Amino acid sequence: MDPILVSIATAAAGKLAEEAARGIVAAGRFVKERFGKDDEREAVLMRAETGRVPVEDLAAAIEETAAADPAFLAQLESLAGRKIEVTQVNQAGQQVTFQNNFYNGAPSNVVQGETINIQNLG
Repeated sequence: MDPILVSIATAAAGKLAEEAARGIVAAGRFVKERFGKDDEREAVLMRAETGRVPVEDLAAAIEETAAADPAFLAQLESLAGRKIEVTQVNQAGQQVTFQNNFYNGAPSNVVQGETINIQNLG
């Protein structure tokens, strides 16, 4: 999980120290406003605010929302002032992370795949 999500969750739960960046506080307010419109997410927010669940549970809910809603993620990134990496969940319910590895400069041929099984056919 991206550590910035824990900071945003902390701000949303009202536990951020004074020296925190304004962008994180603004992102926390944005989360509170957005989650206040959804009963399930508001319940997680309220439990985090009262200390009944760890802030990481709220951060996970923020990450889930950001993965499902690109506009929400874009707004969080804008307010936080940096790119936020989220873990996506595929249709099978498995967490999927994306990684691009390029060696020796820019790629010429690129293949994207979820699972690739290579067998020696020789």
